Amino acid sequence: MSRENCLAALASEPPETIAEQLHKATPECCGCEAYQLGDTSPGRVADNELLNLIISDPNSLLADGMLNPIMLVQLDRSGVSVLRDCAADDEFALTLSELNERSAANGRARYFHGVCAFAASMVRYDQGTRLVGIYDTSLPKKPNHADMIAPDIHAGTDASKTQKEKDRRKRQKRVIELIGPCLIPARQFRAGAFVKFARSL
Repeated sequence: MSRENCLAALASEPPETIAEQLHKATPECCGCEAYQLGDTSPGRVADNELLNLIISDPNSLLADGMLNPIMLVQLDRSGVSVLRDCAADDEFALTLSELNERSAANGRARYFHGVCAFAASMVRYDQGTRLVGIYDTSLPKKPNHADMIAPDIHAGTDASKTQKEKDRRKRQKRVIELIGPCLIPARQFRAGAFVKFARSL
């Protein structure tokens, strides 16, 4: 029954409620990680797997090469999308095409700057404390899609809304610190296979 609860949580509408529903799906913290959630995925995300966060906006990175906290706001909402390193080139090309289409529809052109690559183990735990859950959430034509979603660290407490937001920001900062400067530029990632999506020089 728990896997079904997890799948129902991941299908929550609006998407901004996914994290909240996922917290309720199992009694264990990040309990849904125990199940293969994507029917076409290669299985649960292992600690030693590399995750690729696509960078399509220069503002996604700060001057020191670290991630902008705005990139991790969705940790506590719908999840931060990543592609597992075993993803085929077609999955990256499809994702970049979809990003381009969405940005064009919003009247704001975006270009592929590269990927921020890091091991799942880097963000799952921080000194033995659970930091982020990583779930295999395959999508049509993207079996290696995954989502990073933070656990509810305030479950069963009477923490104020202000305290919750403060702790969320603190967690985002810690995830950024653990990942560190991580950009693989578009012209280097997979031998430049996706430079057609990059800004022309």
